[in-house]
Amino acid sequence: MTDVKKDSHELIQSEQDALKLYAPPPQSMTGGVGLEVEMALYKPRSDGQIDIPPAAVLLEMQKKLKSQGYDAQLEASGVLEYASAPMPFGDVGKLIKASAQDIKHFESVAAEQGYSRSLTCILPTTTRQQAMDHLVPRERLQAALKGITETMHPLVLNVPLLTTGTQVSFAPEDMGQLHRMMTRAYILTPLIMAAMNSHSGFTQNDERRQDVHLRGEYYAYHGSRGGIAESFLLAQDAEDFTRRHIRSIFDSPMLFAYGSDGQLITPPAGEVLTFRSLIARGLNTRSNYELAESFQYHDVKVCNLRNADGTVIGKRLEVRACDSGVHQAASLLLLTTALIPDGVAADRLQALLNEYGLTCDGRKDAGLLLQARQAAVYHQGQFMDIPFGRDPKTGLPRSMRDFAADVASILSDHYASDVSVQAQLSQLVHILLSGECDAKMMKQRCPQLCDMVQELRSQAVGVGQKAMQNTMKYKV
Repeated sequence: MTDVKKDSHELIQSEQDALKLYAPPPQSMTGGVGLEVEMALYKPRSDGQIDIPPAAVLLEMQKKLKSQGYDAQLEASGVLEYASAPMPFGDVGKLIKASAQDIKHFESVAAEQGYSRSLTCILPTTTRQQAMDHLVPRERLQAALKGITETMHPLVLNVPLLTTGTQVSFAPEDMGQLHRMMTRAYILTPLIMAAMNSHSGFTQNDERRQDVHLRGEYYAYHGSRGGIAESFLLAQDAEDFTRRHIRSIFDSPMLFAYGSDGQLITPPAGEVLTFRSLIARGLNTRSNYELAESFQYHDVKVCNLRNADGTVIGKRLEVRACDSGVHQAASLLLLTTALIPDGVAADRLQALLNEYGLTCDGRKDAGLLLQARQAAVYHQGQFMDIPFGRDPKTGLPRSMRDFAADVASILSDHYASDVSVQAQLSQLVHILLSGECDAKMMKQRCPQLCDMVQELRSQAVGVGQKAMQNTMKYKV
């Protein structure tokens, strides 16, 4: 969950006034890519149940990792989050190697406390109440959960309480490049959902299997603040998108706002709080504008770009639809750094998309993009064997499997000379060609909840035993 500084008191008087926040950042701060990985932690109890770490244990892990120089964050409950330092777009091999080493260290710190990292994006046994009982003490979190409970669909609570994801962020040179990258990111989102799916099929200790991409479904319950942004689907170009995006920030409901002295302000029952409504109260500060923007939960999100001091110096693009899991960090980096930034591979992707009836114009592609997202979310056990796009000649639906295979060819050519990523690329290409995403493999191996729980218990016991052995070795 993104924190926003409360002390930016500069007033944003109008939509026109807000345009200055979208000016190009310093060139030295552009061209970078960063990775965030949320890790759900758990351990088995002697009575056969599975526990998630209490807040105190997570805070202890975070404190240790921060003292060692890592950017360790905490999500709402039971989740430790890793954030990498940014690297240039072209250094994806270095970022994959560095992040893998860092994540391994995060896992070892968790294992010292007896906890394992879940390989699924949603722990199948954690209930919403259990998550609420293990909340970390964050002011913004408490206020956000209260706002969601009072004003939104109940399933929205499942996003912060139950789910984990992997995100990649890009720092574009200006809003023109951001819009081009956003276009490709939205088009790739159904493929990201399908290929990176790590859901076991079970949630909240319910024996009933759900063959749905639950993270994608939960985010859709944010309404206009989730899924595909209307500001993108209606925009004719980058300038139009920026203005529509700003208008949506002014008018979208806020879960809370900051008062003049930093106190939290929540809307009275039955009222809707927006940034535009704050103007009359003199609370239309930059802090509240950035807060309103942070309440957008689209699959591709516009976020603040900060320098080393934490000062906002521009905007970045966050690709958010990927699940967490064992290979997702490397796979998402390989897929997105090749195809989302401007370049030869991106040009090949855009040419390919014409074969699937897509024009890379959000207004013209809106129907197909919404259909593709719907198919990826409600796959009904078909996983990657779903429709994607349509044949421009016949008008008939085309296939996600065909599109994935075509993307695999572009990626193979793009990374042909980079020996440092071939092992990770081979794994991604296998998924794209075979359709064997993690979720499909788990369904075959663990068709019932009891099988999934046994799998988690065996993994956790193995990690716990190894951690104990290592601890004893160092003590000796």
